[in-house]
Amino acid sequence: MLSLCRCASTTRTAKTPKPTPKPTPTPSADPSSTPQSPISPSSPTPTPSPSPSPSPSPSPSTPAAPPPPPPPPESPSTSSSSDSSSNSSSSSDSSSRTHESYEDRKRPVSELVRSRWFPLFGAGTAAVCLGFFSMSMNTYWRTHPAEHWLPGQEPETPTGRPTIQSPLEFDQHLDKSEWRFGITKLRRRIASEMARGHVLEVAVGAGRNFDYYDWSVVTGGLGPAEEKQKGGWFSWSSSEEKKPDEKEQEEKGKPSKPVPLQLKPKPQPPSENAILSFTGVDISPQMLDLALTRVRQVVPHMADQVPKKPSFTHLATSKIASTPALSLANNHLRLLQSDAQTTLPPPPPPSQTYDTILQTFGLCSVRDPILLLSTMARSLTPDTGRIILLEHGRSWWELVNGLLDRSARGHFERFGCWWNRDIEVVVRAAERSVPGLEVVRLERPGWVTLGTHVLVEMRVRGDVAAAAAAEAEARALNGAVLDNGDKEGQKKTTGWWSSWLSISSGKPKDEKKAE
Repeated sequence: MLSLCRCASTTRTAKTPKPTPKPTPTPSADPSSTPQSPISPSSPTPTPSPSPSPSPSPSPSTPAAPPPPPPPPESPSTSSSSDSSSNSSSSSDSSSRTHESYEDRKRPVSELVRSRWFPLFGAGTAAVCLGFFSMSMNTYWRTHPAEHWLPGQEPETPTGRPTIQSPLEFDQHLDKSEWRFGITKLRRRIASEMARGHVLEVAVGAGRNFDYYDWSVVTGGLGPAEEKQKGGWFSWSSSEEKKPDEKEQEEKGKPSKPVPLQLKPKPQPPSENAILSFTGVDISPQMLDLALTRVRQVVPHMADQVPKKPSFTHLATSKIASTPALSLANNHLRLLQSDAQTTLPPPPPPSQTYDTILQTFGLCSVRDPILLLSTMARSLTPDTGRIILLEHGRSWWELVNGLLDRSARGHFERFGCWWNRDIEVVVRAAERSVPGLEVVRLERPGWVTLGTHVLVEMRVRGDVAAAAAAEAEARALNGAVLDNGDKEGQKKTTGWWSSWLSISSGKPKDEKKAE
């Protein structure tokens, strides 16, 4: 009977659903450690209550409850719900902002000014300062116009030489500025592409164009200097040791070692842009010292002919056209100290005129630029020769011209040149005054310089120049004939009778007339 009751109780306990235990903060006690009350055979079995017990005590026949399963991972639906919640929050923020802006619009201006007075005050102050500055500048420019003179009529004569800086500092100052404004590229273009034949460079300065000339023909017949044998303390012993070997070779008549054949390098044809000769002219001997230093660094085979610290005054021992000159590379490279406005030296013989006359930034540094251009035209080969000018002057913008005019005096005091000259006006005036001179090309390269740099290419028409020369010769002959006729008429008016009267009176005719 007792066994039947136990079986019925176990089946009833198995059929009743067991609720999942809820996690509690306190750790659950181990059922094995808790003592179990023994079931007496006389006590009746308790009937299970219909309400589930929260924590049934385990019996030895029932197994322990398993731990709760882990929470399942979030599904895409939950992530999308989170995204939708974030979007809803952002939309709510934007709606709140728009609502606030709408509320700000509804607010009166006085309240807005009180809440945002600091940025409004700063913007107003900046606007007032900018307006005052622009008005003052406009008033000053109208009441105090900038000084501007015609080319060649400036209050001070330009020298082309720096007065504040030394020539070396002046040359070093131009390195970065010329690269920044694209002048280095223009120098390379002029010297390597446009210069040809017999070249004359006026106002050569420190020789900043020497890096870009093709010197292959000028230094073609030169070679490296032979290395001298350095003598030491025991040089006499080495010479004595060589003497018996030389005697033995003479006795045998055959060299001890075969001498390899030395093949001469084939001469390479000159390039199209190679110059045949170079003549540089400058009025400053200090600038010619820097030009000689650059010749030693750039021109091939010149390191042996020019000292490390050259002085043009000491090295210029010869004269060309009565001016101090220095000739290098078999008279194919020459430097002269002369004023280019008076005379220009002739090229090396047998040529009588130059194929290219080049000048960079020189018209701003001479007294009479039109006279200089006429002197260049007389030394240029007609029709085929070219005059190449790279100058700086006035721009096509009036604002830039005003700035150039106002800083012209300070620039002159520092660099010795007037950089506000109108180069186009100078070139056109020379074209009208010099017979046969015409402008082939005039351009303003580079947008960085705002049109202040001008590249000019000119030539001399041979027929017009020949006609002008013939007309000038005819005028000179007519003037000479008229002068001779006047002299002969004076001789005919004075006869023997007038001369006898003057001698007899003891006074010349002029003194009698004065009486």
